[in-house]
Amino acid sequence: LRALSRNPDSDSAKSLAAEYPDVEWVQADLNDTSSLRKALTGVDAVFVVTDFFQKDTLEKAAAGDKDGEFAQGKNVVDAAIDVGVKSVIYSGLHSMKQLSNGKYTGVHHFEGKHKVEKYILSKADKIKGYFIYLGYYMENYVRFSRISPEDNQTIEFTTPLKPTTKLPLVDTTNDTGHVVKYILEHPEECLGKAIEVSGGYYEAQEMAKAFTKVTGKPTRFVQVPYEVTGFDELTEMFNALDEFGNFGGSTRFLEYNKKMDYTFATPEVFWKNRNWDGPSN
Repeated sequence: LRALSRNPDSDSAKSLAAEYPDVEWVQADLNDTSSLRKALTGVDAVFVVTDFFQKDTLEKAAAGDKDGEFAQGKNVVDAAIDVGVKSVIYSGLHSMKQLSNGKYTGVHHFEGKHKVEKYILSKADKIKGYFIYLGYYMENYVRFSRISPEDNQTIEFTTPLKPTTKLPLVDTTNDTGHVVKYILEHPEECLGKAIEVSGGYYEAQEMAKAFTKVTGKPTRFVQVPYEVTGFDELTEMFNALDEFGNFGGSTRFLEYNKKMDYTFATPEVFWKNRNWDGPSN
């Protein structure tokens, strides 16, 4: 196994390297194709995640270039083809423009990832393409939490989603690898397909209820205005999720899950695994 990092000497990379001593760590940057070619030499399959919200990609988007994430994905694919990598597994997303029938066109981190997927498929004669679509991250509830300013005791999970919106929740830390493993073990079955990664649909407020059930601590789900994100991109995304969802209501993945001999995390299991007592302030 080989892991890529922009800075293998950083504290975070060193911490991961210590946790996973059998992994080889190499330097590479998604904006630098020469570093990618060097890092991918001798590799059979590459798993790729691109991030619209990293600093340089956001700066490009603010300047009018919405294709920064696509460029990074393209760089990896081109480098992989150049050095003879056989397969690429890309962490993509549905096109929200397509899911909403053209109503929501500005969710650029959905569209950019979908554009990378189409590019990979266009190179099917040179590299095998596989795709996973992660659901709504359960980890988001940790990030968007606070102690209630009303009683300084209740934990509030704050999000610009309606409490009853159905979300395909996913524990990214524990669920993702099992799906990637299944793809690697069933290459012909999964070739060219997008596999949605989630244990099922849950109401947005279910994560708060599950936290109370696991920890006994008082919690509540708090819907905040869409605009509180401060990003037009995210404002549009939350509107779209309320109306159309991550997977457009698809349930095919629930049947596919049964093939994987793996039990996906429920909200309660996520909180038990997380062993988190709530925000510090």
